[in-house]
Amino acid sequence: MALKKLQAARQAQKQAQRPVIGFDASQLAWLVISMIGMLPLAALAVLALIILVVIFAMAGGSQMTSAAADPSSSGGPGSANALIELAGGDGRGTFSGAKVPDQELVAPIKTAAKECALLTPVILAAQIEYASGFDADKEGPQGRKGLSQLTPEVFDEFGEDDDDSGEASALDAKDSIHAHARYFCHLAAETKRLLAAKEVVGDHLTLTLMAWDIGLEGVKAQGGMPVLAMGSYPFQVRGLFATYTSDGSEPEPDPDPDSATALPVQADPDDESDTDGTTLLSGSDFAAMFPSRNSFYSYAGLTDAMAKFPAFAGTGDQQTRKRELAAFLANIDHESGGLVHVEEINQAAWGNYCDTGQPYGCPAGQTAYHGRGPIQLSWNTNYKAAGDALGLDLLNDPDLVKNDASVAWQTALWFWMTQSGAGTMTAHAAITGGGGFGETIRTINGALECGGRNSAQVQARVDAYQRFASTLGVDPGDESTLRC
Repeated sequence: MALKKLQAARQAQKQAQRPVIGFDASQLAWLVISMIGMLPLAALAVLALIILVVIFAMAGGSQMTSAAADPSSSGGPGSANALIELAGGDGRGTFSGAKVPDQELVAPIKTAAKECALLTPVILAAQIEYASGFDADKEGPQGRKGLSQLTPEVFDEFGEDDDDSGEASALDAKDSIHAHARYFCHLAAETKRLLAAKEVVGDHLTLTLMAWDIGLEGVKAQGGMPVLAMGSYPFQVRGLFATYTSDGSEPEPDPDPDSATALPVQADPDDESDTDGTTLLSGSDFAAMFPSRNSFYSYAGLTDAMAKFPAFAGTGDQQTRKRELAAFLANIDHESGGLVHVEEINQAAWGNYCDTGQPYGCPAGQTAYHGRGPIQLSWNTNYKAAGDALGLDLLNDPDLVKNDASVAWQTALWFWMTQSGAGTMTAHAAITGGGGFGETIRTINGALECGGRNSAQVQARVDAYQRFASTLGVDPGDESTLRC
């Protein structure tokens, strides 16, 4: 008996020394569940690591802003673009107005989104959905009312009687939408200033959305966009961008209410083919020519400006008029990056356009006369001359060119019709008088591109001209006249 007890004790000791290599059914089940449950956390950790790398890359680079997120910022695409795409995009895609629950709100959203370059209809619609779910009668905490749920203090400052009802009211849909746009653009201007002063790090849109949510002081206190902020307001709003961005599967109306019209031309009595008042450019053709254009560059703005320059695309026979239109659009396509950039993207050059030898000087500041608009109007001398011709004080308020679409288009047509630049004639005279497309290039930027100085840039303009001429159904002219 004693021997059996001793053997049993030794056997138990051996069992105790063996490692446990198995689980019962309940233990195994809990292990599998725990591992599955950790997957979202692991994915989030990887995502956070990616964002951390991007943020550090942005902070260590020469630019703190992203050109993709803000057409008014400088610098080419870089690490910030990855973060923007990861977060939901920059809201600059084609607006899908059909997704707005109340179709009567589509036109006000498109119009209000022209308030500044950073704002787009996609961004505005996404913010409204987040704020009120498009409930114009919603009343929230802190006295917030209407579509945009602005506080009474903010609405009092930025709200106006935009629907001409006799009073400004946050419960009036149009008033609320336009007040929203003005406040957003105010914040955009302030966050741009913080970026320029290197007080914050991040992309312009994200910082502006942050300011909307936590205020400018909150953005300054945090130094910009926090690394781990996946549940923050900017990410939530960006997550709604896809809802209001067209995927191209359905036809989208032009961003302007009057897009169904076209640019009329006067009948040429010497051209029998043109006695029916054939149109030159439809809204759909314009949209097709500039598929990535900033909504600021509206078709309505172009038609409004053209009314002030009746000789533009109105001189000569139908073929000559179409060539002039194609030539103008090709040059502004090149100058503005396909009607994407409202301001010159190279901010480092902004201080180069002040001619201090002029008696009127540069009252808006040394850096105030950089390129703006479709033709990138530059220099205090041009702002002064254009303003005098158009009846506007562009010398003291050059930002009118980036804030008013009609003014922007007018400055482009003013230069086209009246200035000879580096050439011997205006672009209008060159293309309508037989000089050819090459002479329009010489007028606009001949000192830097013509005579073999930059043949690649010249060819890019020629390619655009030939493409647009094809869209308008006109022969671009003799090959020998296409280059300068």
